[in-house]
Amino acid sequence: MAKKHKFHTTKIEHHKDGSATVHHMHEDGEKHDVRHGVTDLDAVHDSMQDHLGQPNEGEGMDEKNEALQAPPPAVPGMMQGK
Repeated sequence: MAKKHKFHTTKIEHHKDGSATVHHMHEDGEKHDVRHGVTDLDAVHDSMQDHLGQPNEGEGMDEKNEALQAPPPAVPGMMQGK
């Protein structure tokens, strides 16, 4: 199965307070990279899923098949994109 994204590398920088900086590097160049701060490991997983994965059928949906919530915002003060 072919990947459905154009990121070729992801780097995760871990910080002493449990937060991290996630950097998804795009094959079309740095201007398409995504770099942002996250608060904890669960948010690292969410970033990986949001940028690299495809949700399982029904994942993140309520009984009406509507999204449960919007993705969490980036941590203030951290870079979003480049």
